[in-house]
Amino acid sequence: MTIHNNFALFSAAILASTLFFAACSDDSSSAPEEKSSHEEETSHEEHHGHHMDEPSEGDLTLGDEDIQDGFIFLQDTTINGVLTVSTTTPGATVLKNVKVTGNLLIKRSGRVDFSGSADVVHVGSSNTDVYAFEDEAQVNGHHFMGKNNTFTTKSFAEYQNVDWTEKSVDLATGIHLAYTVTGDEKGTPVVLIHGLTDGRVSWSQVAPSLAKKGYRVYVPEYRGNGKTDKPIDESSYSVAELASDIAAFVEKLGLKKVHIVGHSLGAFIAQELSITNAEIVSSITLIGSGASVDEKNATLDWLVNGTDDESFDGIYAYDSTQKLPESFIQAWGYSTNPDKGFQAANLEHLKQVPYYVWKYLVKNLLKIDNTKRLSSIATDVQIIWGTKDALFDSESQKTLQKGLSGAKSVVFHEVEGADHNTHWGSAEDVKTVTGYIDEFIKSLKK
Repeated sequence: MTIHNNFALFSAAILASTLFFAACSDDSSSAPEEKSSHEEETSHEEHHGHHMDEPSEGDLTLGDEDIQDGFIFLQDTTINGVLTVSTTTPGATVLKNVKVTGNLLIKRSGRVDFSGSADVVHVGSSNTDVYAFEDEAQVNGHHFMGKNNTFTTKSFAEYQNVDWTEKSVDLATGIHLAYTVTGDEKGTPVVLIHGLTDGRVSWSQVAPSLAKKGYRVYVPEYRGNGKTDKPIDESSYSVAELASDIAAFVEKLGLKKVHIVGHSLGAFIAQELSITNAEIVSSITLIGSGASVDEKNATLDWLVNGTDDESFDGIYAYDSTQKLPESFIQAWGYSTNPDKGFQAANLEHLKQVPYYVWKYLVKNLLKIDNTKRLSSIATDVQIIWGTKDALFDSESQKTLQKGLSGAKSVVFHEVEGADHNTHWGSAEDVKTVTGYIDEFIKSLKK
């Protein structure tokens, strides 16, 4: 399901009365007696919410104590920070002429309506995003897919036309997981696991290419990414938890055993699955991986601390706004891939990943050290490494190969000139990596 931000449904001149009754129609079976627009607006200001003449300095949270007659109503103010609506009871939330410089976090089931003049920060613009944490949350009448999903003007998925089908499934782990699938239903199943915040976009060129070679290709978006659930606690983003979702995904679809291809954090998930769920793994291909993560690495030092970057203070520095700087998104999402649709989708996906997900995924990434666990991997392993990988150098590749002493076989490929994002740097890289995956899997059948 694709979510659209359709503010055309609401005129900038709509009065609070109209919003109030529209919200009532969603949350109550009985409609109140009609009043004139002037009477209704006066009634709201007196009985249904907050009228703030001065901007709110810092974050603002509206809770159960702010509910009047089932409504939370806020108007005529600027929130210089994060606006949170969090209640234990469902109902409508109406925001009129409200500008939010941070993000809006909705932790209340029910309808959320926006109206106001042109200076209102529309949800999903470059300034403000909305995250809904309840299955029944609606924004201007639009439903969210699963919990904790981002409401934006245009979904990242709309920037590309990819030959795959989008689906979703409820897992035994409690996660509602979105995924794409392409290729012959009878083809050998291959599961592609993306990196930190790359989502399905990162596989949007490799997946169709593998499908053309006869494979049934699945691209699950693990928690925090794309249209999959986004839990709000740090422990939910450990590699063990991410791997448990993939294992549950394979079981749910009845795939039995699959060939797993992982990139970056996805490669560590592949390692984890080979260690803890070996019975579902036919082989693993590790792209841009290592035996552990070195926080002293220059790129990771920049990511964590913003070292030598005046426009970025490090990934943990933005709790007050819950939003990463545009300069960081552009730098992290920089791609040499010539496809403009790919580039646009990649950047938009990065923007649509909630800030807290970035923070929690990075924290858990830095904890990874499989140096002493790799020897327990007994399946066939392929390693694909770009010679210009800024996260994992040539020494790390030697350590990785040495650690895989218990593997049935280990195949190592260098991709000359490729960076950490080895499988999407260029059309030639896509072709090269796809070829390596195909050759490797076919070699195991001989």
